[in-house]
Amino acid sequence: MRYLFALVFSLSMPSAWAEMTLTVLDQDNLPVPDAVVIVSNHEVSTPSAVAVMDQIDESFVPRVLVVQKGQYVSFPNSDDIRHHVYSFSQPKTFEIKLYKGTEIAPILFDKAGLVVLGCNIHDDMIGYILVADNTFALKTGKDGKVRLPVKKGDTVSLWSERLIDGLGSMKTVNIKNDVEQTLSLGLLPPIEAMDHSSMNTGFGKKKWSK
Repeated sequence: MRYLFALVFSLSMPSAWAEMTLTVLDQDNLPVPDAVVIVSNHEVSTPSAVAVMDQIDESFVPRVLVVQKGQYVSFPNSDDIRHHVYSFSQPKTFEIKLYKGTEIAPILFDKAGLVVLGCNIHDDMIGYILVADNTFALKTGKDGKVRLPVKKGDTVSLWSERLIDGLGSMKTVNIKNDVEQTLSLGLLPPIEAMDHSSMNTGFGKKKWSK
């Protein structure tokens, strides 16, 4: 299924794009994985492939999934225990009651925005689906790097669950180099050190849809 996840991302990429590399670091000079960078002036079509948000070891895998508006997402449960997946987020409110396996039909995500996932049985399970508005969007790898179809003078938007202004916020980044650029951000502590009960989950700071 992880191979399918990679395929979904490759289908959303333009066939010819620049080799500009953006590296995102935190205040401790450590790479920031799973930061989503959106190139709003670069339109892409909706992939026909179904994206996958799995559940493994009582965690959403991947923790952050990027899809395009109009794309379907499958929610297999690869654990030996049942999960109860839900979202109260405005772009997509849904509930998948206690289940295991792959019997649940894929769900259509037809509105752009950030969808926060939880499990009604396991409070520590948190995941995110960022639904892009048919614009190029990709997340940083474990090394904090992402390659983008941009050039010097362009601007992009960056989202991370560690942004101090809250989950609903995004940061505007000015591209200053055609080849590579490093961005250092003051962020909340790494995910494994965070108390999610204290996180700001408001979504009013940025309008996502057109």
